[in-house]
Amino acid sequence: MVGSGEPVVVCLGVPALGAGLHVERLRAVDPRIDVVVLPVDEGGEWATVNPALPCGEPPPWALGCAEQWRDLLARAEVMIALHAPENLPSYAPKLRWIQSLAAGVEQFARAGVPRDRVMLTNASGVSAPSMAEWVLGRLLQVWKRFREADAHQEQHEFVRTYGRTLAGSTVGIVGLGSIGREVSLRLRPLGVRVLGQRRSHRPGDPVEHADAMFGLDQLHEMLAQCDAVVVSAPATPATRHLIDAKALAAMRPDAVLVNVARGSLVDEEALVVALRTGGIAAAVLDVFDEEPLPAESPFWDLPNVYVSAHSSVSVDRYMEDVFDLFEDNLRRYVAGEPLRNRVDMDALGFS
Repeated sequence: MVGSGEPVVVCLGVPALGAGLHVERLRAVDPRIDVVVLPVDEGGEWATVNPALPCGEPPPWALGCAEQWRDLLARAEVMIALHAPENLPSYAPKLRWIQSLAAGVEQFARAGVPRDRVMLTNASGVSAPSMAEWVLGRLLQVWKRFREADAHQEQHEFVRTYGRTLAGSTVGIVGLGSIGREVSLRLRPLGVRVLGQRRSHRPGDPVEHADAMFGLDQLHEMLAQCDAVVVSAPATPATRHLIDAKALAAMRPDAVLVNVARGSLVDEEALVVALRTGGIAAAVLDVFDEEPLPAESPFWDLPNVYVSAHSSVSVDRYMEDVFDLFEDNLRRYVAGEPLRNRVDMDALGFS
């Protein structure tokens, strides 16, 4: 541990960060640092596996190197990872700090990470700008009817597809955190009225990054005012099915729902009903309760649904940006300074 004179074993649980340059940068932070890289089977697929649930031990992408995988994990004091094996503490008894590759951290809570012994930091904010661009692009696609225009082009049909004006619309953001703020920063200059909802908001609190703010008990009141609703809140026990049948009923029939948070925040059965019966106009879904989305899911074929495979974030710079955050936090860790993006699991409702 830091201050004991023993090496600080930093475990890279993300194969893409195991390149020599990344390893050398971490070793240069402090002479006590020893960097190890969790092995992956040749051709092993890990990036598309849903991280919200703990994986097996060893994970399916490391079955051929299970013994080495366990040995390295057992030495780790610090780890950066996207996935967490079931009962992680039993395999990593020396672990003191986990840096999540993503903003979501529910997998570590479900893996039994002890909060009194292990610090947890996330990558909140790193993906927010590119995800906000994606949200804006999808809203324009829906409201400007680009999909319909493309279909007419394929059929060589010269048919006009007039869309609606973005300016003057009202967009509600459920979970006005780092992603929601970036969405707001892009929408408001375009003449969009932004309403924000945050669990911690109380009457009289300052209003930032929105034209009005709402607390958790005012969610339905906000939804009723919106032309589009963007879900970007964290996945916690308290936010499961936050957008349920009652919430969907509070929305306007011509409203669009956009989910870039986690599939668990939306009651998918209720959403299918709302989409089929005209309860809402359309849904833009990048995340689902079950990933990959099963082939038999009705979302694939509903004409008013826009499906993507958990890819609203742009990855051209994401890994480097997360690594920069991790490197800075590692410097803080060995110096005994507060870490950036530290997550309070109790405040999020994880028991």
